[in-house]
This record gives sequence, structure tokens and C-alpha cells, in this order.
Amino acid sequence: MIKAILIDIEGTVAPISFVKDVLFPYSKERLEKFLEENKENPHIKRIVEEIKKIEGKDLSLKEAVNTLKKWIDEDRKIAPLKDIQGFIWKEGFEKGDIKSPIYEDAYKKLKEWKEKGLKLYIYSSGSVQAQKLFFSHTEHGNLLDLFDGFFDTRIGNKKEKDSYVKIAQKIGLKPEEILFLSDNPDEIKAAAQAGMKVYRIVRPEDAEFIDNFPFRQVKDFNGVKL
Repeated sequence: MIKAILIDIEGTVAPISFVKDVLFPYSKERLEKFLEENKENPHIKRIVEEIKKIEGKDLSLKEAVNTLKKWIDEDRKIAPLKDIQGFIWKEGFEKGDIKSPIYEDAYKKLKEWKEKGLKLYIYSSGSVQAQKLFFSHTEHGNLLDLFDGFFDTRIGNKKEKDSYVKIAQKIGLKPEEILFLSDNPDEIKAAAQAGMKVYRIVRPEDAEFIDNFPFRQVKDFNGVKL
């Protein structure tokens, strides 16, 4: 029996294009100014030290900015980048510059599942901070109350089985009591290997059905059967 649903964001509840066409350019454009203005902030100092550690050398502020921009272009799933982006996006969301688009079917199903007493969790490569910002400033208003918890790559890579085992432990349920929804086939396979029930969401604008894929594929949340 399914007791909780674990949900990806990009390509699952929201268009992939929002991240690539709106959020990434917004953060990239503001990186240098943000780091310059916040270079004495202890949180930002810690993040910059993480960047230096990953690069294996000392970096000037300008070099740190260029490294972050390179990581954005490469779509790297690196914690210090996601953390910095989270801070920049926070400013944008709070100013009203950005609002998160949520697919209508996802919004309705999330509400329905919550009303039925299911626990809802998010697992995304974006930082927990960025996830909370995303769902607190949507076109449907603040949706944070729908969710019982958030996970990011600090718990592990989304394409590795152990990450899903750890999430199940954190939630306090057996993996088979959790349903995972994502557009990414490798994430679906990893969650299934951990014992979770899975559905691959295949939205026409974001993905394509895979022939002979061993797990269920549906075009939106309306196709998900609990």
C-alpha cells in the first residue's frame, strides 16, 4: 500500500524549460554582483571555500564567478552552485521577478493526494532552499503546506539506488510503501532498484516514451494509479 509519494520537479511537476530558460539565466546574470555584495557573509564564504575545494586550488572572486558560470553552462549538479543559485533565486522570487509554473494536472493531483492523507515529498537536484522557494512562489500561490519534506543531492545522487534507500529511511517507511514520480529514466531505475514503486512521467514537451521501458510510463499525473 502506497503511503507516501516522492516527486521530482523538472519535467514532472513543472516544465524543464523554466529552469533552463528562466532560472539559470537569472542566476548567471546576477552571480558576480551577488558574490561581491555578500562576500563577507559567513554562508557565502563557506560556499566559496567549497568551490575552491572542488577545483583543488585557491580562487579569486572573479575566478569563483567564472567557475560557477561554467558549471551552470555544463548543468553540473554541484551543491555549492545550487546553494548560490538558491540565494539569488530567493531575491528574485521575493521581488516578484519570478513565479514558478506548475502543470495543472500535477497541482490538482497533489492537492487530491494530500487530502487523502498521503505524505508528499520532493527530491530534486536543486537545493532544499531552492525547492522551498519554488513551491512558495507558484502561479497557484504558496504550495509549501502540501509537502511533508524535501530532499536534494546532499542525500545522494538521484541516479543511485542508495539515495532512495536513505530517503525511505528518513521518511520512516519501507521503500515499497513509497511511489516515485520522475521524467528521468535513470532515476526511475534507481528508485525501482531500491524497492520503490515508480511511474515515469513523459510530458510531450519535455520527454519521449521509451520503447520496451521496463516501468510504467504515463503522459501526466492523471495516468498515475495508486
